[in-house]
Amino acid sequence: MTQTTLHKKTIYRFSGGTYKNLPQLIVIVLSIVSLAVFQDFLESQRNGYSFYLSESILFKTVWFLFIPQLALIKRILSNQKIDSFSKKVSLIVLSIAIHLIVLTLVFSLCSIIFFNGSYSIYKIVSYTLANDFYKLVIVYAAFVFIHKYLSNKIPEKVTLNNKIGTQKIVIANGKKRTILEVNDIYRITAETPYISIQLEDKKYLHTETLKSISTQLDNSMFVRVHRSTIVNMDKVVSLKSRLNGDYDILLKNGIELRLSRTYAANFKSMFKNTHQVST
Repeated sequence: MTQTTLHKKTIYRFSGGTYKNLPQLIVIVLSIVSLAVFQDFLESQRNGYSFYLSESILFKTVWFLFIPQLALIKRILSNQKIDSFSKKVSLIVLSIAIHLIVLTLVFSLCSIIFFNGSYSIYKIVSYTLANDFYKLVIVYAAFVFIHKYLSNKIPEKVTLNNKIGTQKIVIANGKKRTILEVNDIYRITAETPYISIQLEDKKYLHTETLKSISTQLDNSMFVRVHRSTIVNMDKVVSLKSRLNGDYDILLKNGIELRLSRTYAANFKSMFKNTHQVST
């Protein structure tokens, strides 16, 4: 009994890289920090107290930590299945907790190095919770839910690389194995319960249906010309009209096939730029 081993079509999935939008995120964060620092300056002028740029920037550290955190969250959302509401909330809570811990450590270190330890951990945490906690909740919640919403509305782009397709067909007849290069095929026709694979001067019977094998071949190369025939467009020499809606296809090995009017429009549109149509 003849059996077949076919190389499966490769599916390539393309999704935006984890750090694809990192430059935009950095610009947004720097813009927010600049506006916040400017706001501090205006506030100091209005109330008549001194303005210290370094101190103002230090208290805006909370914004800088959004950059690595959001990049990490995007990677998690892209690689992990987080569909349930509870999982989303858990991710948001975990992100806020990590942000607060890292912020406290960074703030404390900067305070010791640049401000002689002027700010205690209690002061840092209490200030952050009083002034920045709502920012953390809004940013992380919005990012997680909007990201998942957009992911559901715009499915991941999937491209079938039909230009590669199946490259070889292995035909087994007893202990004998014959490897056929797909590019060498001229036509494939249905010969129930088999299909016939025609090369230039040889023909092989094959236990596969025409419909099944057509889904595994490059559909820009192998085109159906009749309900029982598929041809390799690279082997077509010319197309001649019968003036009744049907056409005759001439292959490079001299074989002439009929192109059914049912498949004529699709066939002609694919071949009009590379093959001659005679009338």
